[in-house]
Amino acid sequence: MTLVRGLAVRISCRVVRWASPGCKEWAEGLEREVAFIESDWAALGWAIGSTRVLLDRRAAPLRSLDEVPAATYKLLDGALVRSGFFLLMPIMDGPLFLHWFFVTRSTLGRAGSAIGVLGSVIAVTYMLLERHRLLLIERRRLKETWQDYIYNDVVACAHFYKEQLKRCDKLWIYFSSYLCWMLGKSLYYTSHDDKDMFTLVLFSLFILFILLVMSLVKQQKLRRIEEIDALLAERE
Repeated sequence: MTLVRGLAVRISCRVVRWASPGCKEWAEGLEREVAFIESDWAALGWAIGSTRVLLDRRAAPLRSLDEVPAATYKLLDGALVRSGFFLLMPIMDGPLFLHWFFVTRSTLGRAGSAIGVLGSVIAVTYMLLERHRLLLIERRRLKETWQDYIYNDVVACAHFYKEQLKRCDKLWIYFSSYLCWMLGKSLYYTSHDDKDMFTLVLFSLFILFILLVMSLVKQQKLRRIEEIDALLAERE
């Protein structure tokens, strides 16, 4: 095996190893194709092109309705942590915006600080409501452990899972919170003579990154809903 061919094989193996659970079969198929490409350089180009699989982060597909209860538990168990991660910056900067509001003498700076506080309030309120909703679900389960309405009936659990996928991680909550956060930062820095434009650019790029991640998560949820609909159709 030539050096170029060996490099192509190693890249393909790494892609299979690091691929998300839902893309393992795709990565393995691309890896098998490398052995049938005659040109070593063409095989290397194919292996490098297969790294696009790593950008698609999918959960393992649901093979049957029996796997739905475990997926439902995983979704509910990580919902609060996931929401807190995405809303970390508006929540952490809330006290800072409040401090700026009372310290700054500029009208524009105070307006920006107030908008930043509003973004923090939106994020904290959503987190509290999400925590309350999850506690109510768990409390209802604990009251009727002998007839668990979530996990015992796989069909009912599938419908419940779909409902939770549609309800959690509302994109407009994150967008409005980060929009207030970014606008508050921009107005505050603009009101000062030492305008930190580089910081504003970093904030903008950070928001774009957060929105990109949330859109990918949203696409994953839509795929999962389609999988559940297909499984329910097979059961019926």
